[in-house]
Amino acid sequence: MTRGGHAFVLLDSEEAHTQVVGDFVIEGVRRGECVLLAGLGGRERRLWSRLRRSGVVREGWQPSATTAVRLVPPDPDRLAEAVAGALAEGYAGVRFSGAITTPGVNAFEAAVAPLVAEHPVTVLCPYFRSMLEPGQHEALTALHDTEVDVAPVYDDGVFRLTRRGELLCLAGELDSGNADALRAVLAATLTAGGRPASWDVADLHFLDVGAADSLVAAAAGPPGLTLVGASRLTARLVRLLADRHPDRTVDLVDAPPDDAAEGAHR
Repeated sequence: MTRGGHAFVLLDSEEAHTQVVGDFVIEGVRRGECVLLAGLGGRERRLWSRLRRSGVVREGWQPSATTAVRLVPPDPDRLAEAVAGALAEGYAGVRFSGAITTPGVNAFEAAVAPLVAEHPVTVLCPYFRSMLEPGQHEALTALHDTEVDVAPVYDDGVFRLTRRGELLCLAGELDSGNADALRAVLAATLTAGGRPASWDVADLHFLDVGAADSLVAAAAGPPGLTLVGASRLTARLVRLLADRHPDRTVDLVDAPPDDAAEGAHR
């Protein structure tokens, strides 16, 4: 998204919310913008964890009135003041998002429209698809500049699989009992057409031995598999299992360092 836009997105799961809103926040921090969040309703822990995994904040970080990522009251009448305050501090732009968990068009929609028109404000309105009312999708399309397409390859509410170019992104929890999810990963991997497969597993926060063994055995044959951003536990597990399949090649690559970590503390 470019700065100064008003978009909405339809989400199918909590994992999708963490991933999509997290990406929106991370992009804002990297651009040196102030990010305002409202109405998260207990989703803070998951979102802060994702920011830590991305490297834009450090362990123990918490938002405040002086950090680049801030919580604001769920009151549309107070949003303009928060935006003006951030811009007065010297931020080049402001981002606003949160979580919309009630049916109908959200009350913030009327408040953000003039802000987007008059200031460098980028807004992402995240609606849960299951809560849409009849005709609401059409109403949201008319209210916004664009709808952000975040259609997954697979999403069952526990495990989510998306594609970023040739990189497959695994998020959530994956265990050997989730046969549909395992099949989805392997089917998407096979479309690499003989090229080495690459998986971003930074947002995969649980992987059991059975699932890891199945994936290494099936997906890591020639020309090999690269895992990006694996946690310490995931990396250790995959290394142990790869030793059981000497004909399989698995490379572990750290996620690229992020220069914006300091910006989130500002």
